[in-house]
Amino acid sequence: MKNQKTCSRILGLAMGTFFASSSSLALAQSSVTIFGVVDVGVTIAKSGSNRLNALNSSQGKTSLLGLRGTEDLGGGNRAQLWLEGGLNPDVGTGGSSGSLGFERRSTIGLSNNSWGEIRLGRDYTPSYNIFTAFAGPDTTTGVQANLFQTIRQTAYNAASQSGVVDRTRISNAVGYFLPSDLGGVYGQFSVSFGDENASGSGASKARRYIGGNLGYRSGPLNVGIGYGRIDGTAAVASPSAIAATSDLEDLVLGASYNFGSFLLNGGYNSLKWEPVNGATSGKVDGFYLGATVPMGAGSLRVKYASAKFSGNASALTRSGGKADKYSIGYVYDFSKRTSLYAGLARVNNKNGASVGLIGGPAGVANAGSTGVDLGISHSF
Repeated sequence: MKNQKTCSRILGLAMGTFFASSSSLALAQSSVTIFGVVDVGVTIAKSGSNRLNALNSSQGKTSLLGLRGTEDLGGGNRAQLWLEGGLNPDVGTGGSSGSLGFERRSTIGLSNNSWGEIRLGRDYTPSYNIFTAFAGPDTTTGVQANLFQTIRQTAYNAASQSGVVDRTRISNAVGYFLPSDLGGVYGQFSVSFGDENASGSGASKARRYIGGNLGYRSGPLNVGIGYGRIDGTAAVASPSAIAATSDLEDLVLGASYNFGSFLLNGGYNSLKWEPVNGATSGKVDGFYLGATVPMGAGSLRVKYASAKFSGNASALTRSGGKADKYSIGYVYDFSKRTSLYAGLARVNNKNGASVGLIGGPAGVANAGSTGVDLGISHSF
């Protein structure tokens, strides 16, 4: 109920400001753009004694297809829509379920340079936006993906695309973004109605979310912090992972600085889960560093990350474990739209940790994971 009241206040404030600034509407001008990415690469990976050679989608960039539209409403106001779904060009299907939808983002909203933007629908969480801003190049894709992205995918399987509890996206959400002319300050606040179950259902709080981020950008410097909390529920039985049965907290801090000859980035991430059945809570946290160096017609990318697991990590099968990841890669840009990429990554697991690589075989406890990606990406 608290989240619902918060959503109502945000909507009321935004609508009041919108109507006040739209007293003299101009002739509307609108545009709709089709955009997308097609990315396919060869992955050669090994975890322990398990090997896998595969042709995978989204090893360099995420393959996707989308529509985005804007209509000028006058008075500085704009209506905006964004529909985006995943693609699997390696097998010719769409999305995580195999059929094309708009599970990555589906929002509609109003914006104005003076008061900011409000969005309704399925969108990225504020904490995840900070994570991707500072987690380095190739944050979410391929063997070079940030260690915490790999942990997220391991912990929640395909949950990130199906609307269950996850730190990446939230459905049934209301989001507010600060205007862009605040002297370098930027921020986002989001709440979600969750599964929208009735109060007597036993799962009225299922997947409700509240979170925000705040950052500052000035010249070559960029810093930010993000936090989010999403409610789990014992009434949710599938998938049987921490995502469905635990309350989840996500804290992210990050910073980057462009020295001209190279870009340096780094951050800290903490994921906490508290089972709703009263079992012992768990946590994984750690840090990451990365650098992007322009070189020839492309760029060299290097990264390092370290994570520790504590408390009840039985759902991750690595309580007390530690994982360290090293990666290096190069992207050659044929043009602004087409590029070739190559990447090499290594994960070292200790004390029961079993983190693998995206696109490779599942991780093996106390065994290393090594992988190589070679692929091509085109954006349109």
